Amino acid sequence: MCTLVLLQRPGELLAVSGNRNELLARPASGPRVEKGVLAPRDELAHGSWLGLNRHGLFVCVTNRRGAMVDPSRKSRGLLVLEALQARSARGLHDALAELHGDRHNGFHLAYADLSDTFVSWSDGFAVHHLPLAAGQVHVITERSFGAGEAARERSVAAAFAGLEPDLRAWREPMTKHASEPLESACVHADAVGYGTRSSLQLLVRPAGASALWTDGHPCVNEPRDISGLAAALFSPPR
Repeated sequence: MCTLVLLQRPGELLAVSGNRNELLARPASGPRVEKGVLAPRDELAHGSWLGLNRHGLFVCVTNRRGAMVDPSRKSRGLLVLEALQARSARGLHDALAELHGDRHNGFHLAYADLSDTFVSWSDGFAVHHLPLAAGQVHVITERSFGAGEAARERSVAAAFAGLEPDLRAWREPMTKHASEPLESACVHADAVGYGTRSSLQLLVRPAGASALWTDGHPCVNEPRDISGLAAALFSPPR
């Protein structure tokens, strides 16, 4: 995931909108419910870049620009699946205090439920943990927290300012393009085999969750409603 937008109102709402930018050739499959987790799958490393569990905990990871890359380190996508075993954002925050910076390459890990919102980020050496303020729109990209220029972060934040959470309304800004392809919410960089591979919009409320999922560029591909998968996630086991 390379552009993530989060808004949490305690006890009321968690709203998410995000585009995953990745190599076009990297194999992946869409969201499914397995073992109490709704998540897409990275078919190369067998992890995921985001997910929601039956406790209403949402987790998402982005890479960190400029951080060292060591192919021997554990997949960041597996970190997402491990994180989704937690019962709450607060519990995950406490558990991540033990995470060593040399376990994964650099990342930004955002996690939230209806009670708390946090981000843990690593430059590949040390892991830092921050709470994210409730009631505010937060934009996280691979360049956040001092990793690089923040033009996309600023433009996406401006597009969401004052935008009331709604699946369709929160999808629209993620279809937009800038003059510089890599500064776009929706990235087209076919010449280098890179671009937006999928888009998610998610609303979590006390009564349940609803979601839209788009395979490929959201500017040209229609979303599908995956609220039924979210409903299955929160349904009591039979």
